[in-house]
Amino acid sequence: MLRLNTLFPVYRFPLVFLLLAMLLGCGAISLKEPVSGENIADTPELSGELLYQLLVGEFAGISGQLDESAEYYLKAAEQTSDPQVIERAAHIALFAKRYDDVIKISQRWARVSDDKAGITRVEAIAWLQLANIERATQAIESVLIVDGQVDQTGVGWLSHILKKEASSDVAMQVLAALNERYPDQAYLLLLQARFESSAKNFGRAMQAIERVILLAPEISDSYLIKAQILSANGQDAEAVQAVQTAVEKRPDDNHLRLQYARMLVQLKHYDEAWVEFQQLREAMPENHNILLSLGLLSIETGKIDLAKEYLQTLIDEGAGDYQAHYYLGRIQQSQNEIMPAIANFERVLDGEYMMDARIRTAGLYAKIGQVDEALERLKVLMNQSQNNTDQIRVYLAQGEVLSGAKRNREALEIYNAALKGSPENIDLLYARALTAEKLNMLDVTESDLRAVLNFEPENVNALNALGYTLADKTDRLHEAKDYILKAVALLPDDPAILDSLGWVYFRLGEYESALKWLRKAFARLEDAEIAAHLGETLWQTGKIDDAHKIWKRGMELQADNPVLLDTMKRYQNKK
Repeated sequence: MLRLNTLFPVYRFPLVFLLLAMLLGCGAISLKEPVSGENIADTPELSGELLYQLLVGEFAGISGQLDESAEYYLKAAEQTSDPQVIERAAHIALFAKRYDDVIKISQRWARVSDDKAGITRVEAIAWLQLANIERATQAIESVLIVDGQVDQTGVGWLSHILKKEASSDVAMQVLAALNERYPDQAYLLLLQARFESSAKNFGRAMQAIERVILLAPEISDSYLIKAQILSANGQDAEAVQAVQTAVEKRPDDNHLRLQYARMLVQLKHYDEAWVEFQQLREAMPENHNILLSLGLLSIETGKIDLAKEYLQTLIDEGAGDYQAHYYLGRIQQSQNEIMPAIANFERVLDGEYMMDARIRTAGLYAKIGQVDEALERLKVLMNQSQNNTDQIRVYLAQGEVLSGAKRNREALEIYNAALKGSPENIDLLYARALTAEKLNMLDVTESDLRAVLNFEPENVNALNALGYTLADKTDRLHEAKDYILKAVALLPDDPAILDSLGWVYFRLGEYESALKWLRKAFARLEDAEIAAHLGETLWQTGKIDDAHKIWKRGMELQADNPVLLDTMKRYQNKK
């Protein structure tokens, strides 16, 4: 359907005649319009009345008064035999949703123009809008069928108008009628399968697509639609198998392989998807989108060095968009390549990753000791933030930078300020709770964590933090254990939660249970704080040498960890 900004272009009929008429006082001009149709007798001259209808109709359309514009153009169409004026009248009536007028004008248009296809296309849209299945089907058929066969270009047009101009029910009735008249036309059946699938009529959709595959196995889209139908029906394994079979039959069909690879990604079959994208990379080495996908999949599958290579290649070839710079920066950050990571993050100048890239850049400056630089960058970012969500992210980043620099009092002030504007924000409450714990403000810590759990009763982080704080700082050990057990039930393999569970058992004097969970935690994550707890428990069970070994490993991991240093200090003079 026409849009307003294209509805009123410069006239295609001789606009100079209109301008001359205006200069002559809108009087009649002794020029006859060409007559190209039949039974048009005594065609009127370009009279003042006709000129008036055209000008008023045009200005009404420009002003957005579509119904009035259509009315004047209808009158003009009745007074002239110029096919361009009549065509314009039909399109304006169509845009104004005066579908009965469209049919009326089209009948006159057909008498003065040889553009039968254009006329029929306009009529088809009108009949679809009027839900006249028989007439719509007839109009579509006259455009769609050429020498008894479906024209593929026409199928694209048909798909477009059915989506834009017809209800789902009308569209499927028209397609059913066409397929009944032309039962072995693969592209018509393919279109019907798409519409039936969209309407969740999966049985009829599958019947149609199976017929397409039988008639024209070379149409690769049919296998993809079959897979989509299966997936929508909850048969993901069958969907993947369907496309995999098609790829095996048509190994050189890169379009089919690409869609198969994307389907594997959607289903989170990343390893299999990586293999397919590798083959696509070999087949289409100039396709940078495939290279980017391969880089991101390499990250997902743990092939970090390969991911780094792919992303750098993409950038070196001048096709590295902001996404490539962002993910390469993430890899470099994880590998402690601080300055290269900063350089890549600073090249993310727009898009959904820009905010996170700026925050990560600030964090990296803080990591190398440039805390004031980090805070200044976050201040600038705060001033540039356009919405509350972004501002909260910056507040959290400021607090994290300050906490990392052991400026906990300042971090607390940041969180207090942020919570004045967003008092129920879960992330801010949680961050303030952890900062308050470092300042021994246990009442604030407990209050904030309970507030989080009030909003989200199954918030694993809050359950674990509250349980650990109670176990470590108070004698409310059974209450602490209950919170931690809830967290374990929700996330049973998380090393931080397992450490908390082991520590509460240690505080309860149940050393064997404590050893069980602390060893499991350390096996999953070698961390200095877990090493401190495990070593202390080993010491209490008489395994002094083992305790020293674990503490030594903890020092190798993080020599300045305060929990580990405090633990080792307390036991250094003990035998």
